[in-house]
Amino acid sequence: MNMTERQALIAGLEAARRTRAAVALPRVDHPELTLETAYVVQQDWVASRIKNEGRRAIGYKVALTTRGLQRAFGTDGPVFGVLLDDMEFDEGAPIPIDRFVAPKVEMELCFRMARRLAGPCSEADAIAAIDWIAPAIEILDSRTVMFDPASGQARSAIDIVADAGGAAGFVVSPRRMSQGDTDLSRMGAVLYHNGEAEDSGLFSLVFGRPERALTWLAGALAEQGRAIEAGDMVLSGSVIKPYPVARGDRFEFDYGSSGTIALRFE
Repeated sequence: MNMTERQALIAGLEAARRTRAAVALPRVDHPELTLETAYVVQQDWVASRIKNEGRRAIGYKVALTTRGLQRAFGTDGPVFGVLLDDMEFDEGAPIPIDRFVAPKVEMELCFRMARRLAGPCSEADAIAAIDWIAPAIEILDSRTVMFDPASGQARSAIDIVADAGGAAGFVVSPRRMSQGDTDLSRMGAVLYHNGEAEDSGLFSLVFGRPERALTWLAGALAEQGRAIEAGDMVLSGSVIKPYPVARGDRFEFDYGSSGTIALRFE
């Protein structure tokens, strides 16, 4: 895929983001698209938003961290996307659903980094680089259709990566934890939708230990000549499947002794 083709693909995805009208899967129009090239598309799109909108990159999201989701999207490993400053929402403030095409929510942890973490690195290196940890909710979005009836293709990991990794929004709890405050692999969370319990999960589902998301991400970024920088926030990956959102929905995410996060979509 040459630069002109990448720019055309990005223009279509950006138009979908602005108009809230999903576009075709990137692989349908570009069957030659690989995971490596999809990351180039993602980087170019992020660079365009930074240049043209004055946005600022503030971290990363790790996705497809469970075996079930990897199988569903045709990959054997996780993927990542970039978080921009306009994606962060305050807890308790109404979230405008018109910001999104087809939003879903996931329960995650947020790691804020005290210092630079470059891969390859050990789990101990990653843990030592953490400033604080907090419960977090990701609002992911799909600027593409989920299924192309003409070709029979479903949205894949390659399409997700090209589509900014699905990055669209997130909320971080003001309740901070330090490494060692709790065993994150034994931590769980429950999703309540309009007052009813709908889903739950344990963070052991995320790499066995969610801190390993940092080790994986540092290694993946190193392959592109990048690193996790001091001050970056990293979303670990979800313990549940993406849960769809509609206008007027109220959610409460219960992290037990680590607190709750409440969201309202308007």
